[in-house]
Amino acid sequence: MGILKVTKTTRSTLAERESPDAGGRERLIAAALKLAAEKRSLLALGVRELGRMAGLNPNTFYRHFKSLDELSVAIIDEFAQDLAPALRSIRVGDPRADTLSQRTVEYVFDYAHQHPEAFIVGVRELHGSSKRLQLELRTRIRLVAAEMAEDMLAMNVVPGLTKDMLEEIGEPIVEQVFHRTLDYLQEPKRRAELVRRTARFIDALMTGAVTLKAMNRWD
Repeated sequence: MGILKVTKTTRSTLAERESPDAGGRERLIAAALKLAAEKRSLLALGVRELGRMAGLNPNTFYRHFKSLDELSVAIIDEFAQDLAPALRSIRVGDPRADTLSQRTVEYVFDYAHQHPEAFIVGVRELHGSSKRLQLELRTRIRLVAAEMAEDMLAMNVVPGLTKDMLEEIGEPIVEQVFHRTLDYLQEPKRRAELVRRTARFIDALMTGAVTLKAMNRWD
């Protein structure tokens, strides 16, 4: 399987963020991801703990972030802003409907492989105790679904569906792919299978939606 490799323009890996040459902001983000990936919420971290992990004076934290809330949202923003244009370029750059789902899944899974801590933390926070972080993550899922709907409508790869319909099925698609990244990370021997199954889930949902519309069973 020829996975679409993450390009060099994507976010720095954890190792690169932890480098002594990295700036304070990058090192704090690396520390937060590393600590939170060890079964802890981002908002449960302490400023002193972050500073110690990052090799910085704890007061350095406030030069870059006003609060743990701001740090957490910044992490979500960075990765969401990185992924969205890459996914759009896959759809618009090579809009073949028969391979679009697989190419998209391959890219997201490979991106998760390059940034595992971000996905481990992100999936956990989506169902965590922080309503603020849940809202931030769900807002970005809806934005990705809206962009996907807009592109697919323009490409006419799912004839008969409206933008509202595409957004409605787009949200569970984005969330499913997001959750499946953890399986991809944790089960290396099943990676090819997980790509196929996840792409097939997307295709089945899209085909089912087109069928329901054609049968006048979707108002």
